[in-house]
Amino acid sequence: MTGDLNFGTNISYGWGIFEQLERMVPEGDTVLVLGRGSARALRLEERIRERITGNVDVFAGVEPNPRSSTVEEGSRFIKDRRPDIIIAAGGGSVMDAAKFMAVMARHGGAVLDYIEGTMVPPDSGYPVYAVPTTPGTSSEITPFSVVTVPERNNKLGLRHPAIYPKKAIIDPALTVGLPKVQTAATGLDILSHAVESYWSKNSTPLTRQFSLNSVRLLKRHLEKAYGEGGDREAREGVSLASIFAGLAFSNTGTTICHAISYPITFDTGLPHGMACALTLGPMFELLVEKEVQDMEELAEGFGSTISTFREDLVSFMKGLNVPTTLSGIGFTGGEQRIMAAGMGNFIRNFTVEVSENDVMRIVRDIDR
Repeated sequence: MTGDLNFGTNISYGWGIFEQLERMVPEGDTVLVLGRGSARALRLEERIRERITGNVDVFAGVEPNPRSSTVEEGSRFIKDRRPDIIIAAGGGSVMDAAKFMAVMARHGGAVLDYIEGTMVPPDSGYPVYAVPTTPGTSSEITPFSVVTVPERNNKLGLRHPAIYPKKAIIDPALTVGLPKVQTAATGLDILSHAVESYWSKNSTPLTRQFSLNSVRLLKRHLEKAYGEGGDREAREGVSLASIFAGLAFSNTGTTICHAISYPITFDTGLPHGMACALTLGPMFELLVEKEVQDMEELAEGFGSTISTFREDLVSFMKGLNVPTTLSGIGFTGGEQRIMAAGMGNFIRNFTVEVSENDVMRIVRDIDR
């Protein structure tokens, strides 16, 4: 098993490194992209202004699951100001939005132009310096951006090397105040990235080790980070799990667990990581039936076995007060709604053949 690897973002990691921001970003004019809750709670604008030089313009208020209209508005804001750099500070939604804005501000077009392939970035956009305040999406180190597109009734993603941030500044101390529900949701997003990367057809021995490291760290530390949010070791462990998962799936892509999650989140508002985790157990069992190699090693990484993985995962999710059924969150669309959202590329990203009938079986099986 072979494959090329690309790690397109320079990573600085460590407890408290945010306080050294000035040595990690170049001097010049900046557009600072912020979200809502964490930006206020952590006083991000004030703290960043104190640590960098040059003019700072702020585009604030990026919403969770950012809408295409927000991304387009932000790209116009950046284009008008022509900054030297962009700093994206906040959760995964801020990262996704800022990365897309940076490309559109330099190359023009609309969100759907890029997602549908009528426009392709000829090169990178404005350089993005990413300061995540949540683990989970790993958006600060990946070439992906996921945007809510109301006219398509779904969340849709762009994958392109031009999307990679220039640099990620990952400080686990910024995650200490993360509420329990976000700790659970982002943690399960990490788990989904790691597990889906592991069984991707693009996985390699190296990406699988990244995935396994992520699963082990997440299993060891997430419950404590959830129960004792100020625990340094737990927060560091979850942040490291996010980095390893990001290094894995930025090279392999994700699979239908992510694709299935998008209409569920769009219709019900269930946080993305929780929606992804709903299908991990049924998908694991299906791939065991299809005799995918090394599934036992994946289960062992979670502290489980092939026969008990799904049961142990459900127990883990319940310990985080996370829904484990579609009926429990009021999703009524069924497999018809999910299949209408488009599964093609995600279905093909497996080490074995997976059919549309398999996908529908997975959806029906969530409430088993």
